Amino acid sequence: MLTKIKSIHLSKKRLCFIWVIIIISSFESSPLYPESLEYKIKASYLEKFTRFIEWPSNTFEDHNNPFIITVIGKNPFKNILDIMYSKIKIMNRNAETRYISNIEEINETHLLFISTVNKQRFNQILSRVKNKPILIVSDVKGYAKKGVHINFYTTKSKTIRFEINETAVRESGLKMSYLLLRLGKIIK
Repeated sequence: MLTKIKSIHLSKKRLCFIWVIIIISSFESSPLYPESLEYKIKASYLEKFTRFIEWPSNTFEDHNNPFIITVIGKNPFKNILDIMYSKIKIMNRNAETRYISNIEEINETHLLFISTVNKQRFNQILSRVKNKPILIVSDVKGYAKKGVHINFYTTKSKTIRFEINETAVRESGLKMSYLLLRLGKIIK
């Protein structure tokens, strides 16, 4: 009986956490909200994106390997990703966050967030991951047109939205659900 009560309590706790994420993601990004809230929202979106992406079957050969989220360039998330993803699983896997500066370290990632980098470095990063099953996300204006799969932007009403480069996603070997495609602004 006690075990049953504990599992119900954990389920309620998990449900509460999910509602908090949903509520946070509905906030607008405006001067009233600090930058950290903006990146909390974006961090929660990263996990939500993975629910609508299908990686090739050989991507996760070992069930014990973690789902790896990598940030390259300046880290705008601070410790938000570490805190958020230490408690939840992505695709039934523990999540691991990495912050890198060396392009060679990208190979083992499943989701790559490219922060602000100079044009030459951006081109090097993109050529390194092009046509690989790595979901590429950013929030730098114009990056979706240059080949990033999903790029955050802020509307005039200060709401966080995202655009999708459907061609780049297809070329990577990833399959994106039409539900996600309907929510994003498609970039050609």
